[in-house]
Amino acid sequence: MRIRTRLKRFPGAYKAYKFARYLTFQVRVAWFAWHDRSLDDSPVPVPPPRLRFRVHGALDAGSFMRTGATVAADVRRLTANAARDFDAFDRVLDFGCGCGRVLAHLTAGRAVSNGRFFATDIDKQAIAWCRSAMPGIDWRSNDAMPPLPYDDAMFDFVFSISVFTHLDEKMQQAWLVELHRVLRPGGLLLLTVHGEYVHSTLEESEQEILRRDGVLFVQGITGRLKLDGLPDFYQAAYHTKEYIAREWSTLFELVEHVPRGINAHQDAVLLRKRATA
Repeated sequence: MRIRTRLKRFPGAYKAYKFARYLTFQVRVAWFAWHDRSLDDSPVPVPPPRLRFRVHGALDAGSFMRTGATVAADVRRLTANAARDFDAFDRVLDFGCGCGRVLAHLTAGRAVSNGRFFATDIDKQAIAWCRSAMPGIDWRSNDAMPPLPYDDAMFDFVFSISVFTHLDEKMQQAWLVELHRVLRPGGLLLLTVHGEYVHSTLEESEQEILRRDGVLFVQGITGRLKLDGLPDFYQAAYHTKEYIAREWSTLFELVEHVPRGINAHQDAVLLRKRATA
């Protein structure tokens, strides 16, 4: 990130860097797509390389699958810490599901009954692939801003992995209100944020803003050379624990904030909708 920041001071060099990075990426996508032919015996469906990259930031299937399994185990552990058995939830929503990296492992080897698991994302290509690869789950696409296509108080557990790490503060607040709407009183909401573990990767000037405001939004590459193919608003956000405790508790009860609680990288923030809400 710091190298990229320095290159931005030289527009010509930065433009050349972005274009070279884009071309190299296309070659790597083709190579991994060819290599995927050996993955037919995978215990869970494996999405194509471009879809993997959009949620994982890497193209190889091995690390994608391992991370999905690890995060699924983390989700189960975090709900258990709140005295809730994941398998006992009546209706579960994966908000920002991507190509099902986590939900595939949460449901693997279990009978998936219609009407229990729901998933939504802005990536229509990912949703189309999930519908064909993982039947029994209600897959839907959503717009960049609320509302979601669900009734009030529909879910007793909502989780969203690596979504609020990419939205600006205005979008975060809008989606917090919407997730509060679709969650049942007493229901749990699990979100992830870029916490202190990754703050050191920021420029000192960016860290100063983060310390001052409690939240920081950093915009990187946009337009056609943006490798993930997602909208330009999808960038990088960082939070402090103090900001989460102060701002998000206005809507929810803060149950637990676990540094590096998801995949030993992102912080896990477990919230509960108040029973009187």
